[in-house]
Amino acid sequence: MRKFVSIILALMLSALAFSAGFQLNEHSATYAAMGNAVVANARNASAVFYNPGALTYLPGLNVSLNTTFVYPESHWESLDGSLRTDQKKHLNVLPAIYVTKQLTDRVTVGIGEFSQYGLQTDWPAGWPGTQLADRTYIRTFYISPTVAFKLTDNFSIGIQANYVLSDVLITNQINFVDQFANVELSGDGDGWGGSFGFEWDVNDKLHIGGMWRSEVTIHYDGDADFDNVPKPFLPILYDGDIKAKVTLPQTWAIGASYQINNQWQVAVEWFHTDWSSYNKLEAIRTNGEILESVPKLWDNVDSYRLGVSYKLNDEFTCKFGYIYDENPAPDETVEPTLPDADRNDYSVGLDWHFSKNLTISSFFMYVDFDNRTVTDNQSGFDGVYKTEALLLGFGLDYRF
Repeated sequence: MRKFVSIILALMLSALAFSAGFQLNEHSATYAAMGNAVVANARNASAVFYNPGALTYLPGLNVSLNTTFVYPESHWESLDGSLRTDQKKHLNVLPAIYVTKQLTDRVTVGIGEFSQYGLQTDWPAGWPGTQLADRTYIRTFYISPTVAFKLTDNFSIGIQANYVLSDVLITNQINFVDQFANVELSGDGDGWGGSFGFEWDVNDKLHIGGMWRSEVTIHYDGDADFDNVPKPFLPILYDGDIKAKVTLPQTWAIGASYQINNQWQVAVEWFHTDWSSYNKLEAIRTNGEILESVPKLWDNVDSYRLGVSYKLNDEFTCKFGYIYDENPAPDETVEPTLPDADRNDYSVGLDWHFSKNLTISSFFMYVDFDNRTVTDNQSGFDGVYKTEALLLGFGLDYRF
């Protein structure tokens, strides 16, 4: 019976881990087109997300509305190639909105809403990994009031509070040989954190910027619902309240942008995520019983970003980007809830400067995950994962 408790718990824990493990940074169409290498040159209201210290470069009242459509595809194969399962396909929509207001020549305030962690995996019921995961669905919503100060004519800082809301829904099945039991776990929670950013204009062409976002601990309250459980297992697989917590990792970035001439700009960025704080996860019933403590053993990882923009004329600017992302999960903790791998991202976009105050942006990004061959997994579920994703985004930036 302990085995089945562990199976259920593993599902719950890995689903919650999904919120920490799948990071999304495409929250502005004009800057996702440059591979998100914009910590040193954010010049619209989405600076609330990319670098709070850059808000002082935005005169007047600014509004940025963005939507990104994410279409991932993933499949699993057994190590001998005899079995293959494709994930169900879903189109995920990620909205983001930012507003900034210049109060004085030295002070600007802003607020943003975005989702830095999320998406879903959806495997068909009854597949070979069904006891680990069928569907995993997670959302996080950041609400981030911000204030920025121009300390000198060429150096600015920004300070931000982050209130984070999150919810999760997961399902799986347990194989009892002669019947399958259905499991649904759901919960929601919230937490607080903060951010800091700076920008230093070395000269008219060279800009250096940095950003730090703190950890946020989300405390989840939820429900476990079981259906079709054989009677002998009802004393342990019963409906009830559950609690868990996840610490979203701290991140920081530093980068530079250089204006080569009136047409060409290039930007580079180093983005770091401290996944090492995510070394285990515990789930607890409301009566205080610790159901399990699952090791994660994740590593700190880096992301390297390159962005280029080319101004065609006064109306149109073309943008290009490249990102290399490291994944944090070692083979022993990779799970079908998040079949992660190192990845290469390629992006292209176009800004249409419709008027002096209005810019309409679009971008396309292809995310190519390395094939991930997993052996000696702690769950006993090995295999090969292959994942890719297509992103398409649109943005509207207006200055009043």
